[in-house]
Amino acid sequence: MAITESGRDRASFACDASGTCLTVRIRGEIDHHTAVTIRQGIDATLFERRPARLRLDLSAVSFMDSSGLGLIMGRLSVMRELGGELIVWNPSRETRSILTLAGMERLVRIEYPPNEGQAPAEPPVPTAVGERVTAYPRRKSPGRRIRRPREATPKTTASRKEKDA
Repeated sequence: MAITESGRDRASFACDASGTCLTVRIRGEIDHHTAVTIRQGIDATLFERRPARLRLDLSAVSFMDSSGLGLIMGRLSVMRELGGELIVWNPSRETRSILTLAGMERLVRIEYPPNEGQAPAEPPVPTAVGERVTAYPRRKSPGRRIRRPREATPKTTASRKEKDA
């Protein structure tokens, strides 16, 4: 199914069911407008076929924002409800960077295709700007300072009248 806007295709997706795995190939841009249609199409297929595994192929996604992250997290929730698992398959470079920044590898299984005739390569680490990755030290928050109580000065027990007398 293709999602068009002003005569140009913004995104499309295709579902392919084989055995207990449903593969959804998404192409183009995943933003607020396209994520709704993609979500509805995937959910309809999920509830119709009830696969044990959903594989989202993001290799042809050219742009993804937080709506794409929401799309993935929503499908993860649906698959858990159905007793299945979600796999994000071969995310593009653009998609990989937002997935890494959001910490999605801790929540969702992300897989990459193996190289032909070679051992599977580790996924490239996305870079911040260009090819240089800069790690900034974590700033400590100033928080609230706790003041120690002042030393108590010994109070005299004599009243003012006694002092004057």
